[in-house]
Amino acid sequence: MPSRVAIARIAAAAFTFGLGAAILSAPVATAAPPTTTTWLCHPGIAADPCDLPQDTTDLNTGLVSTPPPIAEADKPVDCFYVYPTVTDQIALNADRTAQPEVQSIASYQAARFNNQCRVFAPVYRQMTLTPGLAAAIIDPAVAPTAYSDVLAAWNDYLAHDNNGRGVIFIGHSQGTMMLRKLIREQVDPSPEVRSRMVGAFLMGGNVATARGSDVGGDFANIPVCTRPGQAGCVVAYSTTQTGLLPGVFGNSQLDLLSRLMGLPSGPAFQIACTDPVMISGDPRPVGLTVPSAPYNFGIISVLLDYTSFPSGPPRSASTWTTSAQRATGSCVDTNGFRMYEFHIIGPHAVNELPLMGAHLVDVNLGYDRLVNIAGQQTRSWLAAR
Repeated sequence: MPSRVAIARIAAAAFTFGLGAAILSAPVATAAPPTTTTWLCHPGIAADPCDLPQDTTDLNTGLVSTPPPIAEADKPVDCFYVYPTVTDQIALNADRTAQPEVQSIASYQAARFNNQCRVFAPVYRQMTLTPGLAAAIIDPAVAPTAYSDVLAAWNDYLAHDNNGRGVIFIGHSQGTMMLRKLIREQVDPSPEVRSRMVGAFLMGGNVATARGSDVGGDFANIPVCTRPGQAGCVVAYSTTQTGLLPGVFGNSQLDLLSRLMGLPSGPAFQIACTDPVMISGDPRPVGLTVPSAPYNFGIISVLLDYTSFPSGPPRSASTWTTSAQRATGSCVDTNGFRMYEFHIIGPHAVNELPLMGAHLVDVNLGYDRLVNIAGQQTRSWLAAR
């Protein structure tokens, strides 16, 4: 039987080469513009994957925490979440249905924030794993089709749900690309809309600034965060484990997607890496927190199980589980790659292959630290109002 590492390499290689190979046989047509928003997460829908309880078992300490649920009406701000590339559909753009793998990633990356905010997340016709990302290079309609759904959902949210409330943006990978464009075009230029931005977590997606500056790349007015409690700013980084070079999800590949989206890229800009220790004010090592329920089967679940968790994902009887291992990290610049490099303390339960980096766990490593930053930003934003 092949080892877990061998299976991981096969899955990663199939994923990587599939981007180019499948384009030869896939249709190039794109779907019509959306007429209504399909919500993946929304306070008014049932079976919401972002509406998980917060009970958690920490395998490091053995402690089980069971925070009480917070009523939607008592949440002071909203979160607008756009998920990364996860669909298993074979098409250039996914359809607008909440596929099981899409529901899983929403639970993984957004549900932990639901004690801070009402979570809104649209289903969008994202560029698919195979062959959509590769097809976007030659078909100029693929990326705009995906973005049009995100923009329509944002306008829908503003018209029907916002009512002047503060907003925290959350994105990862392709979702971060979509939010970079949305914030750049719809939020940053408007003082009125910009005043509602509590903060943003734009992970694994090459947020750009002018070199030596906290603004001037993606956003003229919205800075990257530099201190605890700072509201109206962006937290952005991509993770990598010590000793591993960025691979298929490295900065150069994401630069290509940035250009396809009409976003800043290239040597005139630097990729933001906001140190979460500095922004949170909390230097303690962090664990990796994930839902205890298995990720719905598909390409991402295989990559998670065999690259992110070679020893198996952390599991417990609680809704959430935090790994026994802890990690420390810092922002580094190695051969032009700006990344948040972490070092595992204890057995390597998080042991990414060099090909994949640690991209799949950008949000989950130190998840509660990000949620705590969101809480600090919310308190600062409310105080300023």
